[in-house]
Amino acid sequence: MNWNILILIILLIINYPVYRFLFNWFFYDEDEFEESVRYSFTPNFISFFRGEYWKDKFSTMRLKVYTISCIAVVVLEFVLINKVVAFFS
Repeated sequence: MNWNILILIILLIINYPVYRFLFNWFFYDEDEFEESVRYSFTPNFISFFRGEYWKDKFSTMRLKVYTISCIAVVVLEFVLINKVVAFFS
């Protein structure tokens, strides 16, 4: 198995506390997260006719930023580990 894939898998697993910290920073509770996921799958025109257009937009944006933040943490750690390994090799 390629070492980069193994490092990436390990980073995905050990960053669980970071994901929880970010989760608590973006969402108040599990229900708010579930609401954001529901809004992300609801078409905007349906939310518009329900009178929830801006709530839909904000919830979807918050979910996207949370997801990008979690991915960015793993990518930055992966790059840092590769640079440290390359420096000592």
